[in-house]
Amino acid sequence: MIEGKGLGGKKIHRVNLSLTNKQAFKLNRLATACNMKPTTLAAVLIEKGLNDDRLVSMLQKEHCTEKAYRVVLVNNNGELNYVLSGREDIT
Repeated sequence: MIEGKGLGGKKIHRVNLSLTNKQAFKLNRLATACNMKPTTLAAVLIEKGLNDDRLVSMLQKEHCTEKAYRVVLVNNNGELNYVLSGREDIT
């Protein structure tokens, strides 16, 4: 599918998220403070997290078990693109 083609700017990929009661409470409180719906705030948090090179690197250091599947972040006009390294020797 061509991104954005005929969609009128609509978001089309849904992610079902399960939160603990404590996380849901924090999300609801922050959403209220930011005058947003919790789902909208969750989407903003995910978008910002995926575009934060330090956070992505930290998550990969903590959770990436196969170095061949690590993503290499490539800055393309201010937007981070993800490219699979495909190499075992990436640290």
